[in-house]
Amino acid sequence: MRQAIRTMLQIPGPQGMLEAKMNRVVETGRGFIVMCHPHPAYGGNLNDRVLETLSDQAVQLGLSTLAFNVAGVGASVGHTESAATAAKDLAAVINHIEASEGVTPKLLGYSFGAITVLEYASTRQNLETLLIAPVLALGSQSLSEQAVLSGQVIVGSLDTFAQPHTLGARFDPSSVQLIEGADHFFNGYDGALTRAAEPFFNGT
Repeated sequence: MRQAIRTMLQIPGPQGMLEAKMNRVVETGRGFIVMCHPHPAYGGNLNDRVLETLSDQAVQLGLSTLAFNVAGVGASVGHTESAATAAKDLAAVINHIEASEGVTPKLLGYSFGAITVLEYASTRQNLETLLIAPVLALGSQSLSEQAVLSGQVIVGSLDTFAQPHTLGARFDPSSVQLIEGADHFFNGYDGALTRAAEPFFNGT
């Protein structure tokens, strides 16, 4: 079993310092994944259970992870008004990883965090992104006007927030993976979720 060193960080963001948590694999790693949490108005933060589950899996596959609190959450300074605002924090975190580690990280977001990833990815090409239950209604007008959205998507068949039928219409159908029986929170479906995410982690 791979071991990871957990470190709390402060990363300069557009409104002030951002609180972040890094799980760095002890052995030679295969890169980094930056993870974005659900909506702060509903308690979303870097300690989210789904993100923790996927971070543990990523570490076992040799990937270091970094989750961060958007502005106004935990010890992160400022205020988050929207996913587009959070995307500016994500940009600062990515810049930090690229400067300090010399790699462009993969991006993973859950719920509101998935929309944060989409908002950022719309400004930059060739990013590897995994979107867990993206709630498209939380996106900006410019995002809603894009004919086809890009990224790999995992969603539960009973998700009433992300609405699988809507995702199937906005993404390439081959990029959307459905977990039968799961709702927006994936309670009881951790195993199915990690199995669905493994190809993304392995780059396949």
